[in-house]
Amino acid sequence: MKKKAIAATLVLGCAAPVALVAGAGVVGIGMFAGSGGSNEAICAGSSLSVSIEGELPAGVGSFTPQAMEQAAVIMKVGEAEGIPASGQLVALMTAMQESRLGDHPSTFTPDANGDAGVFQQRQLPGWYGSLEEVSDTSYAAKVFYKGKTLTEEIEGGAGPKGYHIPGLVNVDGWELLAPTVAAQRVQRSAHPQAYAQHETEAREIMSALSGVDVSIDPSEPGSAVCGDGSSFTATGDIGAVLERAQTTLGQTYVFGGGGWDGPTRGGQDCSGLTTYSYAAAGVRLPRTARAQWAALRSHAVSPSEAQPGDLIFEAWGRLGSEVSHVGIYVGDGKMIEASRSAAVTKISDARLSGSQFVGIARVPDGFTE
Repeated sequence: MKKKAIAATLVLGCAAPVALVAGAGVVGIGMFAGSGGSNEAICAGSSLSVSIEGELPAGVGSFTPQAMEQAAVIMKVGEAEGIPASGQLVALMTAMQESRLGDHPSTFTPDANGDAGVFQQRQLPGWYGSLEEVSDTSYAAKVFYKGKTLTEEIEGGAGPKGYHIPGLVNVDGWELLAPTVAAQRVQRSAHPQAYAQHETEAREIMSALSGVDVSIDPSEPGSAVCGDGSSFTATGDIGAVLERAQTTLGQTYVFGGGGWDGPTRGGQDCSGLTTYSYAAAGVRLPRTARAQWAALRSHAVSPSEAQPGDLIFEAWGRLGSEVSHVGIYVGDGKMIEASRSAAVTKISDARLSGSQFVGIARVPDGFTE
């Protein structure tokens, strides 16, 4: 049985055999079934060995076996990040156009724009990552799917500190778009129709990989979770809450915007973020920060007891007596908030003291407003 080792950026709490599966309109890598989701899956920052066991296809069309390996990693990351087959198809079509799935000889050498890797992501300071990172297909795939939040203010970068370079999940209604249109919304290519030519072969590649098993070597250490500049230590329902919150990073701040079903009127405010995030766990929070604190203050915890998923309440009014803001604690001294002053949803230092601090509340299991 053929066995190929692929270098990939993975951070896992435990190892599990996984299989690429096809059928009934779903093609992907059936990884982490019954797990807490991608908080136990793929993150940037450290490496584990990914092995593919099974008869790898010799290639599809003009794509080499090495390209098939890259396709397997892209699909693996997509499944681990909860991306459906339609999103994995978009990613494959994109990598086929941008680099021939790594078969193009210049794939891992930056071009005149500083782009490199299978998705040709910009590896200049303040963009997608270092050359080493964007050349790692698992890192590059995660950024393609989920985007990248900038943690530093760098001249010439994609945006200011806290700006979120959009990934596929940040494209409104991407699931309803033609795959070539969805790919273009992420890549912003000078040749927006070029992705369409790869759809048929991309589907063939997904089908060809359906009998390949993928497993993970847990011998290298790594945190079970990660985030954009923060260490998110949550699994299960809280992991789902934080994952959903992260998908809105970079979202425009709109007072009164957002709710249980997501951003509205072009954006979200602080409590729009928290209600949408907790809806991922089946929890229906009250719609305003003030009402959330009133409902949850009996579940308050001290700053020293703060855990990921806890809600941080603040009062920024003139008298400082009424709750006017809420954010979600993500661990490692960080919080996600829809910030009125920054005009976007971003990751900030958690403010667990000061005159504005009101309290921290933990949402109990099964809570309903």
